[in-house]
Amino acid sequence: MGSGMQIYPLGLGQVWIQYAAAEHFEEEEMRMGRPVGVTILAILDFIAAAVCLLGGIGMILGGGFIATMMSQQGGQGSAGAAGVMAGLGAAAGVFIIIMGGVCALVGFGLWKLKEWARIVSIVLYGISAALQLIGLLGALAHFTVFAFIWGVFWIAVDALLIWYLLKPEVKAAFQASQPRTASA
Repeated sequence: MGSGMQIYPLGLGQVWIQYAAAEHFEEEEMRMGRPVGVTILAILDFIAAAVCLLGGIGMILGGGFIATMMSQQGGQGSAGAAGVMAGLGAAAGVFIIIMGGVCALVGFGLWKLKEWARIVSIVLYGISAALQLIGLLGALAHFTVFAFIWGVFWIAVDALLIWYLLKPEVKAAFQASQPRTASA
């Protein structure tokens, strides 16, 4: 933020911004709400949380269902394999549900313009891009054109989202919603 601009929170997502002109102070009221892109990201996080919740429940139930099917087949070692499948389904389901909780928490933070949510989002998009780079190596090693294009697409999306969340006006919207302390 430049030295000629002061931001004062008014509440309910609105701020008072005071600009300093060259010779005098010129005050202008500017209502800074949640940027549209942040709203879209928050809604996508809420949708991802719902999908993760349903997917996690499906994994838990699916692992149990596969385990039941395997144990009914009655082959040698089927009881042990059934237990492993039930355990894997439950573990994967719980992990997915936890990830859904993270999505919901980050979505709520973005919706409320919390600075920590912006930072967590940037970190998660960075991790996603790094994992996609690893996937690109696999796509190149196996000469899979579609997987390569898919990986490049998601790296570009992650980079675009990081760039958006680092834009000064988006960063200012998050900082304007934070309570300010008076300094002498």
